[in-house]
Amino acid sequence: MKLRDQLSLVLTFVTGGVLGVSFLVVSLLVRRDETEDLDRAILAQAMAAVLLVAEKAPEAPQVIEGVRGQIPEIPAPVRRYEAIYASHGQVLSATRTFEGNVPSLEQLGVPESLPGEGVVVELSVRGNPLRGVVLPFGEGNRFRMLYALTRRSVDEDLRFLQKLFLALFLVAIAVTALLSRFLGARLAADVGMLAGVARAVARGDLDARVRGRTRDSAELRALSDDMDRMIEQLGELVSNQRIFISHAAHELRSPLATLRGQLQLALRRERSPDEYREIIQDALAEVEALGALAEDLLVLARHQDGHSPRGAEVVVEALLQDALRMAQGFALQRDVQVQLLTPADPLRIRGVRSDLTRAIRNLLDNAVAHTPPGGEVRVELRESERGVEIAVVDPGPGVPREDAPRIFAPFFRGSREQSGEIQGAGLGLAIVREIARAHGGDVQLDSAHAPGARFVLWLPKAPG
Repeated sequence: MKLRDQLSLVLTFVTGGVLGVSFLVVSLLVRRDETEDLDRAILAQAMAAVLLVAEKAPEAPQVIEGVRGQIPEIPAPVRRYEAIYASHGQVLSATRTFEGNVPSLEQLGVPESLPGEGVVVELSVRGNPLRGVVLPFGEGNRFRMLYALTRRSVDEDLRFLQKLFLALFLVAIAVTALLSRFLGARLAADVGMLAGVARAVARGDLDARVRGRTRDSAELRALSDDMDRMIEQLGELVSNQRIFISHAAHELRSPLATLRGQLQLALRRERSPDEYREIIQDALAEVEALGALAEDLLVLARHQDGHSPRGAEVVVEALLQDALRMAQGFALQRDVQVQLLTPADPLRIRGVRSDLTRAIRNLLDNAVAHTPPGGEVRVELRESERGVEIAVVDPGPGVPREDAPRIFAPFFRGSREQSGEIQGAGLGLAIVREIARAHGGDVQLDSAHAPGARFVLWLPKAPG
């Protein structure tokens, strides 16, 4: 079933149910109120009639035709039905309005012992519905009087009210059905447009957009805006994925091509054992570079899956010492000193120790690579409002302003890396960022620092 028809049916049924219940309750309340008013009027007139009868004929009571009463709620004159019974139920007298069909007290369900205020009864004479009261009177309550009035006025009012409610019900249902169908058509059109854009994106058209074409609710407009942003982000992800695959293929192809050339060259002619050893060593270096690249790619992919590692609680100073030991060989090779500045009290974070050590080592390797020989790299550890901050500062040339927005992108390399002065595939800082974000932190370049470069890695403190 279409959304338009579903919405129309639901709204129509709900409206019909609410109106039906409301009209039923109102009808019951009106019936109760009018019946109570009629009972009060009947009781007042019956008591007046009993007094007149008891006064004029206390020993042999007869119906007094001259007794009249007015019921304010019923302005038109109405017929009265009066009958007098002995205590054992014998009919002593009755008005002509009964036309000889006077009901017995047993038929009326009147008990032998009557309360002073009497009992209310309902009866019917020649198909005319009546409502009355039976009162005791006379010495020792020897007699009973039935005083009844037609309840046709109450029933007519209720029938008129029911007809009015039925007309209102039908009109309300018709209007609700038309309006709900109209609104459902508008809503279905907006939903259909969103579905069309989604289908276009599923077919590969990442240029499809809603662009605020929804007409109705603020929720749908917000959904269309969110959908446009999602498509834009999806397009960026697809584009980044293509760039990533292209860069990864290029980085893998270059050492593979070198390795293949070396092996082909070795097979062209017979060589001495020293020459074969040199070729094998060169090939082994290329294989190690490929292995390091593959490992970096796996680490980057593992931390881009969106899962946050739990890990264990670790002391940050221990992580710094581990990272420094791993980076010490590269620092000695470039004649660079590394200085650690740590607070007196130990700071703790929660995470995977090997991953966090790798992130800090990548920052150290990057700083050492950009530090001139004889220079010094500083590692500053401190506690801040957002957690634990690890700043790695080098006195190198710094990061050019135009490169700053892209330095954490995978495979990005600056001018020095592209010239071959510094080796690397451009994955180090990207891995640092993914590891930091996976642990609830982040890494940033301090653009206000000069000269040199200052990278700040922050991580949330361990609970407690």
